[in-house]
Formats: sequence, C-alpha cells, structure tokens
Amino acid sequence: MAVLLPAALGLTLIPILFFLLRWRFPTAGRQIAFILGALALAAYAPYAIINWPGLDVVAMVVAILVMTAFILGFISPPKHAESQKMAFHRGPATIIAFFAVLILLDSIFLTIATTGLSENVARQILPEPQGGPVATSYFPGTVAHDYQEKVRAFEAYDAAREEQSERGWQIRRGWVGEPVVDEATPFRIQVLDRNGEPVTGASVETHFLRPSSQDLDFVKGMSEVEPGVYEATATPTRPGRWEVIVEIRRGEDRHQLRGTTDVAAR
Repeated sequence: MAVLLPAALGLTLIPILFFLLRWRFPTAGRQIAFILGALALAAYAPYAIINWPGLDVVAMVVAILVMTAFILGFISPPKHAESQKMAFHRGPATIIAFFAVLILLDSIFLTIATTGLSENVARQILPEPQGGPVATSYFPGTVAHDYQEKVRAFEAYDAAREEQSERGWQIRRGWVGEPVVDEATPFRIQVLDRNGEPVTGASVETHFLRPSSQDLDFVKGMSEVEPGVYEATATPTRPGRWEVIVEIRRGEDRHQLRGTTDVAAR
C-alpha cells in the first residue's frame, strides 16, 4: 500500500492534468510535464515524511512520478516544432519501456516483501510445506535483546541474565490457535517458578516487534485468567516473522524473555 497508493495517484493525476493543460496550451507540453513532475514530488514529500515508509519505498515512488512526467514531456514536440503532434520514436520508447517494466517488477517485489502474499496466491505459486506447524512460538529463556535499541550496557545485561537464571521462572504456551494477519487471536502464557508453582499476581506485558518496521510494533497488557496463566488478544497486522518479548514484573522481580512467532497470511 505504501507504494501502490501514491504511485497510482501519480500515474492517474499527472497524465489527466497534462492532457487538460496541453489542450489549453498546445505548444507547452514539455514545460507542463516538468511542472507537473515537480508538483508531484513536492506533494509527495510531506506525505512521505509524515508516514515514512522506508527509503526503498520513497525511491520507488519518486522514480515512478519522475518517469511518468518524463515520458509525457519526451513525447511532446518542442515549442517551435512545425507539428505539435505527439510522437514516440522506437529507440527511446524501447528504453523507456524497459525501465517502466523494471519499476513495475520492483514495485511488485517490494509490495510482496512488505505485506506478504495472500493465502490464495501463496497456494498457487508456493510449494506445499513439507511438515511442521504454520505458526510456531519459541522462548529460549534468555534476556531479550531489543534489536531496535541502539545502545545497551553489557554489564546490566549480564547481571540481569544471571539473576533470571537463578530465579528459574519458566514460560510455557503461546498462541491459542493459529495467528492469522488482521485477525484477533488469544495469546496465552503460563508462568511457573523453579518448583513448578504458578507465579500469581504479576504484571505481564507482551511486546510484538516487527523487524522490518518499528511503526508496526505494539504492546499488549495481559490479564491473569487463572493462577499463573495470563492472556491477551493480539491482532498482527503483517504476516511472517515477529519478535515477541514477554516482560513479567512481580514486586522487585523483573523477568524478561524473547521469542519469535510466525503469523500466517489470509
């Protein structure tokens, strides 16, 4: 969507405005194309800054807007040409078509990498899985490294890891059912101490982190539904791999674990 919406608007509005203005000013085709290209970039710039989709997406949209304006200006005759009919020569047309196809394919690949494939498309073009569950969760039992945090003191991490190891708390379970993108799914964990007794009365938060985009991260507070069992309903917004960080607090004790989970497409 980050690529498709701005690109679609540009591909639609720039030609419409170009032909309307050229009908009014038939000898100023190239100047009109240049102005429309500059205005399109000026309009997209604040949108990209406010809703920053990543440098690769911005570069792709800018290329599409510039290419659209360039093609319209290229096929327009110069101002003092004898004929004001628009022409498209074979050699330049081949080069422009090549880059247009390249931009189209890159946009498709970027969209798939960002949003994933729909379930129907995936079934058609991807091989069947050889085995194993579609959605998995794994908690190795170590203190979480937040990959989006730039600086972390190693001494503090090492001390927390040793303290957690001595405490011996355990986390079990995960999703109740298969997590599917844009569908609310219960996420449940069981917290036990080193003796297998439930850890009750704790404050539990689960952080769902998307490695590719910090803007998609979200946090869910979990309620104790049974002694030592905490649950919340989560709605992942993208399919694929997510980082999951469970943070448990009870009194002065703070326990944090990191895991990964896979979310299925529709």
